[in-house]
Amino acid sequence: MSAPFIEEHLRALRLPTMLNQYKRLAQGMEERITYLGDLAALEMEKRHENGVRKRIVTAKFPVIKTLESFDFSQQPALPRRQFSDLLDSHFIEQRQNVIFIGPTGVGKTHLLSVIGVAACTNGHRVLFTTAAELLMSLITAKREDRLKQRLAAIDRYAFVIIDELGYIPFEREATNLLYQVISSRYERGSVGITTNLAFPDWTQVFPDDTAASAVVDRLVHHAVIFELTGDSYRLRSRKKGGNPPKG
Repeated sequence: MSAPFIEEHLRALRLPTMLNQYKRLAQGMEERITYLGDLAALEMEKRHENGVRKRIVTAKFPVIKTLESFDFSQQPALPRRQFSDLLDSHFIEQRQNVIFIGPTGVGKTHLLSVIGVAACTNGHRVLFTTAAELLMSLITAKREDRLKQRLAAIDRYAFVIIDELGYIPFEREATNLLYQVISSRYERGSVGITTNLAFPDWTQVFPDDTAASAVVDRLVHHAVIFELTGDSYRLRSRKKGGNPPKG
């Protein structure tokens, strides 16, 4: 391994003494430098694996979904290249949102989970939660006078996935809290949404047109939006005896 790669690894591993002294201690013996480089590379790889595993666990995905297990033949209109572009997680660095719209059981959660796992692999902190779970936690935090801390904890995630928005209506208190989450992340952090409602129908979730419009405006301003169609995978798989993807 060349010296620049060794030095890059030692810096990333935060080993300043080794970085400053390895050439002197190797005394020009190339095999020692190669050996040190191999060790540093292995340590980097192991730390990366551990970091990915920890981020995936912390994200709280209900099930780990893979790209290979998604049946794209059931979504022929889905722009595959646009979807694949999201797997490098650059959209997070650009503070963009990702929204999947469609009926129950067509794979929205599956695809958004794939994007979330890729984000964990690429070094980003991710939170997966259903809309109901998120809002219940916020209401509880508010009543226990720790809402500020809860909102701050959510802000520390680079990518917040909110699953199943629109499946049940919420009271004004809950929707006001959801508005706070989305507003606080506007142009500061990425949000992922799965919903069974087209944007004009978000008034079924929010208590008035103004609140619905404000949330939609902030979400779609910098967003990649996918619309899925078709029948539920669950119903088709039940008839075939298979295990369908969620969403």
